[in-house]
Parts: sequence; C-alpha cells; structure tokens
Amino acid sequence: MSLVLKNATVLGKDMSLKKTDIFVEGDRIVDFAMGDEMNLDGMIVMPGLINTHTHAAMTLFRGIAEDVDLNDWLFNYIFPREDKLTEDDVYTGSLAGFMEMVRHGITTFVDMYFHEDAIYQAAKDIGIRGIVARGLADTDGKGERKLHLAEDFAKKHIDDPLVKGGFGPHALYTCSMPYFKDAVDTAKKYSLPLTFHLLESPKERENFKKNGMEAVDFLDSIGAFYERTIIAHGTHLDRKELELISERGSTLSYNPSSNAKLGNGIAPIIQALDLGVNVTFGTDSAASNNALNIFDEMKFGILLQRAKERDPKLIKVEEAIKMATSNAKKALPFDIGSLEAGMLADLIVIDPHDISTIPSDKILSHIVYSFDTPAIKKVMIGGRWIYDEGFITVDEKKVIEDFEKVYTDLNSRI
Repeated sequence: MSLVLKNATVLGKDMSLKKTDIFVEGDRIVDFAMGDEMNLDGMIVMPGLINTHTHAAMTLFRGIAEDVDLNDWLFNYIFPREDKLTEDDVYTGSLAGFMEMVRHGITTFVDMYFHEDAIYQAAKDIGIRGIVARGLADTDGKGERKLHLAEDFAKKHIDDPLVKGGFGPHALYTCSMPYFKDAVDTAKKYSLPLTFHLLESPKERENFKKNGMEAVDFLDSIGAFYERTIIAHGTHLDRKELELISERGSTLSYNPSSNAKLGNGIAPIIQALDLGVNVTFGTDSAASNNALNIFDEMKFGILLQRAKERDPKLIKVEEAIKMATSNAKKALPFDIGSLEAGMLADLIVIDPHDISTIPSDKILSHIVYSFDTPAIKKVMIGGRWIYDEGFITVDEKKVIEDFEKVYTDLNSRI
C-alpha cells in the first residue's frame, strides 16, 4: 500500500519543524511514492513515542496498592495476584494497556512479563510494535523451564517485523547468579534485547553485597551490559557504574513516576547524560505509575531533575523528545525513532490548534510541558493507521467490557 501525507509539518531528527509531504510505501517511509493522498493541512507529524520499560498486563492491578514501598508493593500485593493470572487474564490486561499506550502516542513498547503468547497476540491484534521479554526468575524452582519458554518464543518470532521476543531476568533478588548468567548468554545468542530491574530501591545494593561484590560488578563480569541491554530504573547507580554502562553502550530506561510513587528516589539522569549514557523513558506498570503515558514522563522527569539539581536549564525539550523517540533505536531491533526515508512508518499526528498546543508556534515546548492526549488525532504503525480519533483495529467498548469482567473474576480468585 502506498500513501502520501500531504501538507504535514514534520518534526525532523534535528528537532526542526518543516512543512513537507511524507511518502509511505508498505511499512516504511520512502523518498517518493504514488498512492492515496491524505491532506494533513499543516498538522504536526512526529515519530511515535517509545516506552522502554513496561508491564502492560498490570492494568489489572491499577490502584490496588497505594502508599506502600517497593518491597511491600511487590511481595504482598503484586506477586500473590500474579500467581492467579491466566493466559486470558494477561491477554485482556495487555490489550487494555496497549490501547492506553497508543492513545497516548506510544508506538513501540518493551514489555517484561509472562504468558508471552498472550501478550504477543494482544500486540498483534491492536497493531503496536514491541519487544515481549519473558520475565525470568528461578526463586520458585521453575527457572530453567521459563528460560526454555523464552528461548522458544524468541526463535518463533525472530523474523516478525512487528513484535519480537526478548529476555527479562527480573532482578538480582529474584534470580540466582548462575541463572542470571544463563539468561544473558541466551539473549546474546539471538541479538535480542536483554532487560532487567537494577538498583531500583535503596536496599538493593546492600542486599546484593552479601554475595561479596557489587551488583554492577557482577553483572559486568557475566557480560550483562552490551548494546542490546535495557536497564530499568537504575535509581541508585553511582558515577563509576554509569561510566561503565556508558562504555558498554547499554541503555538506561528512566521511569520517574514509578520511582517517585514508590518512594525509591530520583535516578541520576543528569550525571548519566553527562557521561554519555543512552537514556530513554519508561512508564513501568499501571500498578506503580499509574498511567502509561510517555508525555507525562517527559515533563515530570525533567522537572524532577531540575528540582533535584536546582537548575532550570537542565535537559532541554529537544533532548527530552529524543529520549522519548530516537534514543531507544540503539537498543532495539527496529528502524524507528525518526521520520526519514528507510525508517518504519511509525508516527503520530498532532493538532497544533488543540487547547494544549497553543500558541502553535511553540510546539516543541508544548509537547513536553503542556501536552494533552486529545491533541493526538492519528497514530500510524508500520504504515497502517491504528488510531484515527478512535481505535480502528479493536473495539474499545468491548475491550473495556471484557476487562471489567476479567478484573471481577480475578478478584474472586484472590
């Protein structure tokens, strides 16, 4: 299919706005194509946002554990409920999560969870791009089976252009050291993303030091830091560790809302950026955020850093937008994050005359500081319209009805 988006105002890789036409051939942007024409009448077209850390199915847990710390949240609220989840539950929760992401302009996700086939199907049904990293842990004695499932899933979908597998050893406190190494080695065999939680809470460093070494030193010794690595949180990384991560070419997923909500602290993002770490944004889950909105993360994330450092000049809007778009390409096996010939046609169309985007000559500022979701009029992923002032690929009303039924049934089993 060929499509010409006429009279667009395109946000370029250099963060400039240019009035031009966009040519789409199949799932990619091309230099020129003849096809159906759509007049965008000056609307803003920018790359779709990339959510580098999430657990989409946990929409089912939104609001269940408020005003508690990470340990209480995870072990007393989340893990007991996750034990009850069925494949159908995960499908329904994931589909709702992906709908929320698309509505907020997210076109690519990195998800860590289980029942990976259900997550994959939900992503395919709505048409969102992403990595489904099987969550891995061996504290229950079933780690080997989980790793085999993750590997089988990765091999099965290695050539899928939309949704691929990945490997998600949950954290050093839920994986034994030998098992974590097995997960790293397996991920490297397929050149697929490896993602894990690291130093999210203040206690993790001291708890791991009981093994006789620092967590980051151990992970580096097993080769866990490389260009396909996405580190979730990293809230308590120090300068030496950030230097190492930068040298290894790994990516840090900054999750400011989740970190703040659970009282885990403020990640050292200014230091990370100064040291050349590739920093991106993640929402984490709807159980700890509670929204799945990268626009929110951009604004809150910048303001946190400025408040922490007492410096209003830190992280310009252009840099924040790159953190939400093009930076993630480095860690992912997709040609995404910018709108140029050869890249995948993943884009969002924004009304510059929405109440949240006026005056319309300050669009970059508004994208970061005042943006409201109704300004998003259309979402395209892989050359296919997914959202056009409403969902195209799924029935929103039915998904919500199914979600409420699943939520009620799940609570009856807990």
